[in-house]
Amino acid sequence: MASIKRLRSVIHSTAHHSVSGLCYVHPYLGEACQEVGISTVSVSLSKIEIKPKLENERKELELSITALRQKFKELLESERMMMDEIKSADIIFNFSKSIWPDSCYIEVVTQEDKRIEVAVDSLGNPAEILKAER
Repeated sequence: MASIKRLRSVIHSTAHHSVSGLCYVHPYLGEACQEVGISTVSVSLSKIEIKPKLENERKELELSITALRQKFKELLESERMMMDEIKSADIIFNFSKSIWPDSCYIEVVTQEDKRIEVAVDSLGNPAEILKAER
């Protein structure tokens, strides 16, 4: 069973990395979103999936997303956790006018159905998570 405290640490580290200059997903993801006219995109960290599907996905984008998934896996392993303890892990990037993200939101669900959410702004500062009532 994954420690929620350690898993939250992994998610924070992944969020910070994903908006940093060390994450090569950007500017490729922002460019791809601009090409199809969308401002929000979801990338799965637990399986190979991008929503909505991006047309004409460049090789650089594919490789950089693979590297981001690998970074998430390495961070999990550094906390003695494995991917099979995770039911789902998704990262949502929001873009406005730039090819660099304004914010990043990560949601991870454990096999025990525990949901952990983290959001950061473009500088890696904690961001508030607002949700509509269901």
